[in-house]
Amino acid sequence: MKLKHFFVIIGLGLLLTACSSAAAGPVDIKLNKDSCDVCHMGIEEMESAAQLILKNGKPVLFDDIGCMTEYLQTENPEYEAAFVHDYQSKEWISFDTSSFIQNQNIDSPMSYGIAAFKSKDDAAAFQREYGGDAYTKAELLNAEIKSFKKPGMSHSH
Repeated sequence: MKLKHFFVIIGLGLLLTACSSAAAGPVDIKLNKDSCDVCHMGIEEMESAAQLILKNGKPVLFDDIGCMTEYLQTENPEYEAAFVHDYQSKEWISFDTSSFIQNQNIDSPMSYGIAAFKSKDDAAAFQREYGGDAYTKAELLNAEIKSFKKPGMSHSH
């Protein structure tokens, strides 16, 4: 009987470990079908898209890093993972560990002009060449995000 309990406990432990350690990955976004959860515009550019995976597993999609930042500032949701696209490779990267450059010459759907970079070095190299202001995740979340928009621009769709 003790052996049976041992295997049940081991099995449950493995199951719980597998569930809790499975990091959420980005969900597929259907261009021109899925919409931004903040501005409600259709997501037309994958390179500018961002997303959160909430603790309950629900994805929240955005057409611009600025929209996701605004959502995080106003809603303060608990999330399991957050993703943005690296400005150079165009691959999904973790929002939480990214470095950011904001420059009004960076084209983005809602005119926030925010580019994400996988490394601080990549962001610094971009900033040296093109200018702009550097932000960490914490600094971005504390910024007056609406002031990033180009004057007179509501969106670039």
